[in-house]
Amino acid sequence: MIPTPPPRHRLPHSPAPVSWQDEPGTADRPPGPGFWAVTRHADALRVLQDPATYSSLPGPGELPLLRRLLSRQDPPQHTRLRDHAARALAPERIERFTETARERARTLLARAMDTARATDGVLDLATAVSDPYTALNLADLLGIPHADRRRMPGWTGPHALDDMTGYAPHLIVHRRRYPDDDLATVLAHDAELTSDELQMLVPLLLTTGLAPMRDAAAGGLALLAEHPEAYRSLRDGTAELGSAIEELLRLSPPLLTIGRTAATDTELSGRRVRHGDKVVVLLAAVHHDDQVFTTPDRLDLARTPNPHLSLGAGPHLCLGADFARLQLRVLHEEVLRALPELRLAGPVLPSGSGVTDGVASLPVRAG
Repeated sequence: MIPTPPPRHRLPHSPAPVSWQDEPGTADRPPGPGFWAVTRHADALRVLQDPATYSSLPGPGELPLLRRLLSRQDPPQHTRLRDHAARALAPERIERFTETARERARTLLARAMDTARATDGVLDLATAVSDPYTALNLADLLGIPHADRRRMPGWTGPHALDDMTGYAPHLIVHRRRYPDDDLATVLAHDAELTSDELQMLVPLLLTTGLAPMRDAAAGGLALLAEHPEAYRSLRDGTAELGSAIEELLRLSPPLLTIGRTAATDTELSGRRVRHGDKVVVLLAAVHHDDQVFTTPDRLDLARTPNPHLSLGAGPHLCLGADFARLQLRVLHEEVLRALPELRLAGPVLPSGSGVTDGVASLPVRAG
């Protein structure tokens, strides 16, 4: 069980770079065994780049079903399956998706703006634009049939993993019978993958591509709405979008925590970590490490270098990083084209997720 992270934009209190945190029970969850909180960039890299010491396998008290996800595997099994998935996510397949994503962003923005102008002049960039944009992009890339897309909202709920794991065999069978230019087709026709391995890969692509991508898109737009001078610098060309997206990812990461389990007794920043202990990287703190990021509290769209860990590091570096960056680039380009100003029309409402830095509502003026 990964601990519930702090609310949006609030840094966790940590008296040391690596500190032990208790997990008291709440009304809806039992007490946990506690965990080591990692808040410095160098320590985070040590944890994420050393799977022999810090395992991705589910630890004590975690759901056994998690073992069916590629993201909860260690080398060499993880390496083999990742190589197959990486071939399916070939750069040329990602690049072919650019115009589809652009047309979708334009259509969603135009529809939302028309509706806003006909009513109160307010559009919700999260619910009307970035949420469906990222969900439908993933559906197209993965090859989810249109008739099945009504199931997708449930894949971010409390039983998401069960639902996605149950859906995986259906999608594999469908794409073997009706092949297309999508990831499920490529994977379903990979003779080297077993049925069990396929059922690891499909839920992985759904879990990492759905809620985290949705929240990265809305979170970045929320930051720009909260910093109008930064938005203006993108509009007038004094800031470059590529570096801006990296900075938005730093301050609004798709995931708030990355958990590992100590596979052996070890030491981390002077702390004795025992076999079986949970070790949790807190990205909000890591991304504010002033030994790595100058003026870390400042939104700096030109920040370079920007070694954020929002897309992971080491063996579990995000498989879909190129697809994520493409989606974010296209969405921001189209928002910049459609909205001369990004003016908030109400409070930015957090989703209250315990996993991602989610935005439930992002109301802005239509113009």
